[in-house]
Amino acid sequence: MKMLLKGLGLLVGLPTAAIALFYFWGTSGSGNKQNYAATVNYSAGGLNEGEVVMLDEVSHTIVSYNLGYLSGLANNTTAKTDRDFFEANQRQVIAALKQVKPDIVAFQEIDFDSKRSYGVNQAKAIAQGLDLINGAIAISWDKNYVPFPFWPLSAHFGKILSGQAILSRWPFPIQKNSRVVLEKVASNPFYYNAFYLDRLAQVAEISLYDKTLIVISVHLEAFDEPTRVSQTRFVRSLAEDYAKTYPVIVLGDFNSSPNRAEETEFSIKEMAASEQFVSAVPEADWGKAAATFPSDQPEYKLDYIWYTPSTIEVLKTEVVSAAGEASDHLPLMMNFRLKQY
Repeated sequence: MKMLLKGLGLLVGLPTAAIALFYFWGTSGSGNKQNYAATVNYSAGGLNEGEVVMLDEVSHTIVSYNLGYLSGLANNTTAKTDRDFFEANQRQVIAALKQVKPDIVAFQEIDFDSKRSYGVNQAKAIAQGLDLINGAIAISWDKNYVPFPFWPLSAHFGKILSGQAILSRWPFPIQKNSRVVLEKVASNPFYYNAFYLDRLAQVAEISLYDKTLIVISVHLEAFDEPTRVSQTRFVRSLAEDYAKTYPVIVLGDFNSSPNRAEETEFSIKEMAASEQFVSAVPEADWGKAAATFPSDQPEYKLDYIWYTPSTIEVLKTEVVSAAGEASDHLPLMMNFRLKQY
């Protein structure tokens, strides 16, 4: 009897231990958590001694772009893509953004070292392609196993190190970079959230001579509307707090569009209700002309740029259609001037 009980214990215990070990390995990433909100330098460039810029006479350009890790319309599908596919998309992104000459680019869904994108540090490659000197990264996904797409099973295995990046042409180091993890979907089981990405608000404090600009880049919940509404409220409150002291730009993938039938609360209205922020694309123009998704036939405006009109003057906005299908989103550009404050 004792032997039988031992045998049953092994039959139950060994699979349980194996599942626990697999769970720990799969949800534990390979990245250094101390570098989850790192600032980086992609060039030895810097200011020339005595160089001066009259800020009130200079305009600047910022871009928001959900890069979809350069997977184009194959994002979240089982389509097979090779290294040449990713390299071609990278070249297209660099060529398209060169046309608008960005000073700052805020990327969402950008890979730093992932099997799915052949281990390329996309932030570094694009920064060097666009002469963007300084960067700040925020890791949102660091896993060894992701159970998606559901088939083939072999696609589940392999490192994913991905997240957000704010890249700057300005020759001043980014002073502060914060990675704010937003609330998760409470109704999801713990094991779902354990393998799922963190939704983030990345906050970068960027100096330009005697000015400081706060850039907040977000990638909000895509599938659960109540959580997305709550996240949007939090981001708005966070941004309004910074706006008491600094000019602030909030941008990114808000995953909300006024013409999507599946939305009932339209979380983006939480930002539109702010008295401190204005959309770079006026709400009256949030139609298909300003749509950013999907990139082949844009129908929904999921990507936005918000700014503080008391400290920032907008000169021009544009959906950068030249980026084509390098991502499933299109970039959104804003040309602006900092006011005296």
